[in-house]
Amino acid sequence: MKKLLCILLTLTMLLALGAPAFADEAAKAPVFKDGAAQPILQYSNLRDENYTNEDSDILRFCVYVETDHDTDGDGKADLVEALVQVPRAAAEGVYKAGTIYDPTPYGAGTVEEYGMDPTQLLNPAPFDYNRLYEPGEKRTPAGSMTTLEAAAIADPAVWNYKVPYSNMPGYIYAQAYDYYLVRGFAVVEAGGIGTYGSEGYELCGFDLERDAHACVVEWLAGKRTAYTDPYNNIEIAADWSNGNVAMTGCSYGGTLPFEVATSGVEGLKTIIPFAGIASWYEYTNSQGAPLYNEADYAHTLAFYNSGAAFLDDDWTVINDDYASFLWQLSEDQRATNGDYDDIWARLDYSVDASKINCSALIVHGMNDFNVCTKQSDLMARSFARAGQNFKLVLHQDGHNILNGVVVNGELWQEIMNKWLSHYLYGVDNGIENMPTVSVQSNLDGSFKTYDTWDDFTYDTFDYDKTVNPEDVSHVDTTAIGPFYAQYKDGTDELGKPNSRDNYYLTLPQSACSTYVFELPENYSFCGVPEVHLRLSTRNAGGNGMVISALLIDTIDGQTPFKAYMTKERMNNTLPKHTLGVTETGGGLSRTKVIEFVQSNTTAKLITFGHSDLADYGGGYEGRDYTKKTEEMKPGEYYDYTIYLQPSSYTFQPGHKAVLVVTGWDPYRALLDEDYFSGAVSDSSQSGDTYSFNIDNSAFELRFPQTAQ
Repeated sequence: MKKLLCILLTLTMLLALGAPAFADEAAKAPVFKDGAAQPILQYSNLRDENYTNEDSDILRFCVYVETDHDTDGDGKADLVEALVQVPRAAAEGVYKAGTIYDPTPYGAGTVEEYGMDPTQLLNPAPFDYNRLYEPGEKRTPAGSMTTLEAAAIADPAVWNYKVPYSNMPGYIYAQAYDYYLVRGFAVVEAGGIGTYGSEGYELCGFDLERDAHACVVEWLAGKRTAYTDPYNNIEIAADWSNGNVAMTGCSYGGTLPFEVATSGVEGLKTIIPFAGIASWYEYTNSQGAPLYNEADYAHTLAFYNSGAAFLDDDWTVINDDYASFLWQLSEDQRATNGDYDDIWARLDYSVDASKINCSALIVHGMNDFNVCTKQSDLMARSFARAGQNFKLVLHQDGHNILNGVVVNGELWQEIMNKWLSHYLYGVDNGIENMPTVSVQSNLDGSFKTYDTWDDFTYDTFDYDKTVNPEDVSHVDTTAIGPFYAQYKDGTDELGKPNSRDNYYLTLPQSACSTYVFELPENYSFCGVPEVHLRLSTRNAGGNGMVISALLIDTIDGQTPFKAYMTKERMNNTLPKHTLGVTETGGGLSRTKVIEFVQSNTTAKLITFGHSDLADYGGGYEGRDYTKKTEEMKPGEYYDYTIYLQPSSYTFQPGHKAVLVVTGWDPYRALLDEDYFSGAVSDSSQSGDTYSFNIDNSAFELRFPQTAQ
């Protein structure tokens, strides 16, 4: 009842006090009230089949930004197509607009014919990455055009095309920022080099992909040339821009803002990444262990977004040279087998923070099992090392943004509005002084704030020796495959599919070691939990032997309780309940105010971590896990620390914290069907059965505490 009352009071406040105050209809420049931009123009739908820029408050057109390199080898510098949406008043010179830039490659259109499996199109021929860095010949402008002139002849078909096979519209994020567009911000979307409409190769994480997006920022800052089309060399300037840019997006679109921030490009004032990747190594590997049957993945995502590399309109005939690049990238990732190598260093932007000169509002879901929270932690640490202002918001949803959620009594769009108003228009609203960390409670959905993030202290507790009385625990992975094969197709006593969370509690005793903790009432932690182990193995010399540590909340494994539970791995999100609506302005639909809904469960997976049995003694950073040159000795004990994914959690009275240490995790390591048989073969191959011993006298689970 108390929770419901708080929600109703918050909703009443949003509806009564937080609804947008509409500016005078004659207002042409941004209007700010209580530190936030207000609606000043009427929205026009760019998807309308009869849409034109004539009489629209918003002008829409595409530009082609020239980069410095010729990745596709055609002799000319690659062009990046970008969709620009700018308030007419800015184009007319009434004011200069700040820009929200979404660089999500998916937006231009994805290659659906082969899903995310490019194996049929790989060209097994060596590819020299250095060739990508050849400078392309720059175009000589044959004339120029103003924004108003370009908008007058803009053809909506350029952004309203249909993508082959999926039939999805092009520029799928074109309407994602309408809330800000009607408030006077400009909005730009670009897929980047190699995506449909652009030139060059999609390179997934290479610095050339990053730099191409930085070129778009430079154009917006008045430092780079763009053209009205790819053919006629008619130059166009961002004559409406105030030079201030914010980059934002989710997933891959949350990755590129961080990458571009590390370039130090002029004009980038802030980034707002949702569920972004800081290090591609950390996406497919963990502490020396591959989390897939093979360690290659980046080439798959590059292919998935490679509309520019196809030589036919149906996207079926791929450029052989690009297919060789994909093959080489795949081979180089596979060769690492989980170790941090040169190819991963190339795709790791958490290493060097020295050039970062902007702020960051970093957002991540603690139930995101696609891009995990360590990625946002690496971003936050990078901004801290650079001495730049950053904020970290951890919420209970999965792989998602935060629109409609009330954070510390304020609707998320209003928080983001104030952040953008401050960094793009210089509004003195104090938003830059919000708490360093805001974390959503797993109990009632409220948010708690902290002043610091990475300066942790740690609590330790004794585990229940009656549950695990052994001095040495023996873990053998032989039973994992057959057990999982049966479990994944089974149901519980109510006929519901078996849950991932309960899988770990029901593992055969031979396949895991379990540590149960009775914690103080309402005990909470916040940060990066650590599991300290001393292990030995008879399989010394093996590779890809995954050690998994999984922290679980349960009462007794059978009694149900409420928790935030997601279902799917790639698109994992929580169920949501609409509390009400508030006005958006500009003729847009009203904004929904939502809350995340808890589900019944008997176990809740809080956080997890994985390491390689062959990679003892490493630290938190991926680069600590290069291939070891010294040999392990069979039966000799070595020290390991498994770093669990950053999280925050409160244990209710009567609940227990259970840590399960096991081998490879079939819910994280995407292995082939042979692994399910439990067959024993050469133990040097990743995924084959292996075993290890745990010296329980040296076992320690460290719960982090963050200073408030």
